[in-house]
Amino acid sequence: MTSTTSHRSRTTSHRGAALAAAAVLTLSALLAGCSASDSGTNDSSAPQDAPAGAAVDDTGAKSGDEFAASAADDQRQVIQTGDVRMTVDSPQKTAAAIVTLTEKAGGRVDDRTEHAATSQDVGTAELTIRLPASEVSGALDELRTLGTVDEIKLDAQDVTGAAQDLDARIHGLEISVARMEDLLNKATTSADVIAAESALSDRQTNLEQLKSERARLAEQVSLSTLTIALYGPALAPAQKTSGPDSFFDGVAAGWSSLVTVVEALVIVLGVLLPWLVLGGLLAWGIAVLVRRYRRAHPRVQPAPQPQAYQRVPLGVGAPVGSAGPFPGQPPAAPPVHDPDGE
Repeated sequence: MTSTTSHRSRTTSHRGAALAAAAVLTLSALLAGCSASDSGTNDSSAPQDAPAGAAVDDTGAKSGDEFAASAADDQRQVIQTGDVRMTVDSPQKTAAAIVTLTEKAGGRVDDRTEHAATSQDVGTAELTIRLPASEVSGALDELRTLGTVDEIKLDAQDVTGAAQDLDARIHGLEISVARMEDLLNKATTSADVIAAESALSDRQTNLEQLKSERARLAEQVSLSTLTIALYGPALAPAQKTSGPDSFFDGVAAGWSSLVTVVEALVIVLGVLLPWLVLGGLLAWGIAVLVRRYRRAHPRVQPAPQPQAYQRVPLGVGAPVGSAGPFPGQPPAAPPVHDPDGE
């Protein structure tokens, strides 16, 4: 009897302990869920902690897409360039004002060219300035106060992918350089030391090149480039000149034109005179040489050759109406003049 009672009391005590443990675990889970719910409610019910410009829904909770879009915009890297053409009263003074504006905005002037105005050309100036990307819009508004903005052209190039690729390559090379330095420290033979130093030098050179390229890209992203061309006001149209109004005015105009033509001819003659003298000397020298050559080599006339005669059989006379002897027949003797007339 005693043993049965003790066994039942032990079984009852074990069951009570198990139920107590289960109750404790259930209560702990409920408390944890409530605390998580409270913390989530507190975080979502504080729209004032959200970043500026972020969209908030009706319940005060910001959607995950909005956070992702904002983060992506913050990570974008863009190179901005632009060309501006302006008409101003004085390009030189406006260029000096633009330099002052650039320096106040935290930028710099890379190139500057100026040309003063002449009677046939307007004054011009051209500047290439670098401005922080956040100051470009304000600078364009300031330029409108300095003159008439004729043209504005802005271009943007997204280089986020190139920057991320450079960052990844730089990180990989830094790890490789660290490993090669570790291998160099652990090298025991001369061959291993030489091989490790050569590989380490190549990796360090590539790493420095990538870092330089990344720094140049970052500088282009941080400072936008603007090329500003300044032109002065257009030239006034030339006044139309009227002709002579009287006879004497015509004579004076004719005399003036004659003098102008004579002066032009004198100038042309002065330009051509050295060439004419040189040409005359050359012609005279050539004539003297030709004359001396002819004197030294006189032309010899060939002597006349006697004609060959051919006998013709007797009884054969010249044909009727012929003007001369037969071929091969000697010419007739010239008539003999008789002084007595016989």
